[in-house]
Amino acid sequence: MMDWSTCKLEDFSLEVDVEEIQEIGQRQMFPVRVFYKDGSLAFLTSVPIRSEFYLQLRQREDWKEKLMTILNQRVKNEIAEKIRCQQMAIDDKLEFMESGRNTIV
Repeated sequence: MMDWSTCKLEDFSLEVDVEEIQEIGQRQMFPVRVFYKDGSLAFLTSVPIRSEFYLQLRQREDWKEKLMTILNQRVKNEIAEKIRCQQMAIDDKLEFMESGRNTIV
């Protein structure tokens, strides 16, 4: 099991499984594998992008680079949240949940 409290954003890389991209409703779902610096799989996630935005993006010459920038940013946000949640003490997590705010566990 990964010790998220010792991780840094730059410790991770991602790989998009282009063959598994799906259109669900009004969104394109991009399956992403996130790897730790030692090459181990850290987690799997799906990044949604509105279909209309994706179609507009594909009209650009540099769409692949821009798409990867978007996916990287979304995954970075998810990693940052995982790191932040793991650094929070269990008592703080329980207090946070009991206060009626969103669950972060």
